[in-house]
Amino acid sequence: MLEWWIISRKRLRRYKKDHPFAQLSGSDNIIAFTTTRYKEQPLVGRAGAQVTDGGIFSDILRLASYLGAPS
Repeated sequence: MLEWWIISRKRLRRYKKDHPFAQLSGSDNIIAFTTTRYKEQPLVGRAGAQVTDGGIFSDILRLASYLGAPS
C-alpha cells in the first residue's frame, strides 16, 4: 500500500532577484515542490493567468462529473 503525506507551507519571504519566485509579474503563479527526490533543488512550476484559469475550469468540470452532473 502506497501512502502519501502532504505538508503545505505558506509564508512571506524575501528572495534574491535571480530566484524564480522573484521573476513573477502581473497575475503569474508559481509553486515549488520540495520532495525526497527534489530536496536539494525543488521542482518549480510556473503558469500565467490563462493557464491557471484553464486548470481551475478543468477541475470544476471534473468535480461536477464526479458529483453526477450530466455531461
